[in-house]
This record gives sequence, C-alpha cells and structure tokens, in this order.
Amino acid sequence: MFDEPPAEDDSVTVERRSPEDVFGLLGNGVRIEILRVLGETPEKPLSFSELRERADIDDSGNFNYHLEKLLGSFVRKDGDYELTHAGEQIVGAMLAGTYTADATVDAIPLDWDCLLCGGAMVAEYFREHARIHCRACEKGAVFPFPPGSLDQFDRDELPAAFARWLRHLVQQTTAGFCHVCAGRVDGRLERLPGGTESDPKPTQITFECRQCGGGMRFSGSTLVTHHPEVEGFFLDHGLDLLSGHPSRAWSRLDRFDSQIVANDPPRVEIIFAHEGETITAEIAPDATVRNVQRHTTDR
Repeated sequence: MFDEPPAEDDSVTVERRSPEDVFGLLGNGVRIEILRVLGETPEKPLSFSELRERADIDDSGNFNYHLEKLLGSFVRKDGDYELTHAGEQIVGAMLAGTYTADATVDAIPLDWDCLLCGGAMVAEYFREHARIHCRACEKGAVFPFPPGSLDQFDRDELPAAFARWLRHLVQQTTAGFCHVCAGRVDGRLERLPGGTESDPKPTQITFECRQCGGGMRFSGSTLVTHHPEVEGFFLDHGLDLLSGHPSRAWSRLDRFDSQIVANDPPRVEIIFAHEGETITAEIAPDATVRNVQRHTTDR
C-alpha cells in the first residue's frame, strides 16, 4: 500500500512541477469523476474494472487514457488505484466547496453581549468567512470557514460550528502550519494603536507563512484561551468553549484582563479568574504562550 521510504540521507529533496502542468490535468470531466469515485472509498483501493464501473465510463480506451494522465500526480497505482495526498486534497476541496460554493448566512443573534460596549453580538457568513462581531461597535473575529460545510448544520448550530472551526485554526496555526498551504508560519505579538500602559488592550497575534505569505490574526486572549491548560481551567469551571466564540465564555468570568509585562520586545499577560481561582499566561514576542500559572484567588 505504501511506498518504501527513501534511503537514509541528511538532505531533504522536494521535486516541484509547474502549477500549469498539474492543474491542467483536472480540466476534464472524466478525470474529475475518477477522483470523485476514488474519494468515496479512501480506505479501499479499486481495481481498473471496479473504478471504471463506478465511474460509469463505457469506453475503456478513453477511460484508460484519462486515468493514465492522473497517475503520479493525483492517483497512485500499487496493484490497484488510490488517491495520492494531492488527490485527497483535491477531493476534499471539492466536498468543502472551496472552488465551487458561494454562500451567505444572515446575522444570527447570539446569547451574550459585547465585552467592549455591551452591544448585541451576532454571527454571520459572507465571502467564505465567518464573522462573530458586535452590531454596535463592529468589533469581533473574522476567519475563513469552508462554504461546503454550511449546509451540514442547522442555522442555529452554525455559531457553535464556527467556534469549533476557529479552535481548529488556532491549534493548526500555533502548531506551526499555514491553514492555506501548510507552509511554516512565524508568529509575533503586536500592540495595536490605542493601547496604553494602564489599558494594554487590544493586542493582536499575527502569524505569517514563509511559503505563501498568507497568515492568520487572533487576539491575544483567543490565543491563550485555546492553550490546553487554559482550556482545562474553563472546562473545570463549566465554561463551554465549543458552543460559541471564546468571548462567550469570557463574558461569564469573574475577571478577564490583560497586563503589559514588557514593551520592547512586547510581552503581555492574560488573566482569567472565576469562582475563587485564577489562571494567568504570558504571551512572548514570538506569539508563544508561556508561564501558565493556575492558583487560588486571594479573597
């Protein structure tokens, strides 16, 4: 099923083909159908006859011609036929609606108020991005969400789905991988205009991809909230992080604050307190979360 690994070598070799050559292979309905069929049974490679029968292509010669074109790039033959990783990505993008879906979701009222101005919070979807924000001050979070997933949920389930996807994006990004191209990302802590010594908010964490130049931006509080130890704190206090944006849980805390630890380079401490217990975490200049401490709050 799997190719033998290469002989031990200190070097890392990546061979690249031009995008024009590779994506040009997809401009045919028979080839798309072959990929779709193989994607239906990712755990079970198919023989030539099984694959042709499921693709419902009568002309064996025509089918074989298009199948051969996909070999090496999107399809692998090891006795039977299966998708390569690139093939899996293409099928996944087809199912996710990445290249084919266009969707809009009108504003869904949420069950907590804006922490900045007390305005009404809403969730909506536009131009392939989920947006969770305040109607009054417009502050909030915007992040990509696959359009093909929208119809997998009822309308009232979407805010929780957006929250889970945001958690996935934060974890993927902090693990060091770009959500677009899987390239390596580097993070940095930034102070946005308007922050002061006594009121350091807002802070922003920016991750930039070395490969595609894209990136993600989160608030410092969002970054810290999805650290495993901090998630445990919220869970232990019955504060659900999966049914809404983290600000939903923050609004239920006894205390939610941040403090400047240093200015050059910048370091910020995020503070969460609830029911007699406090957890603090420091964000370093490179956007890593350090020095997480949980203790009983002095009363």
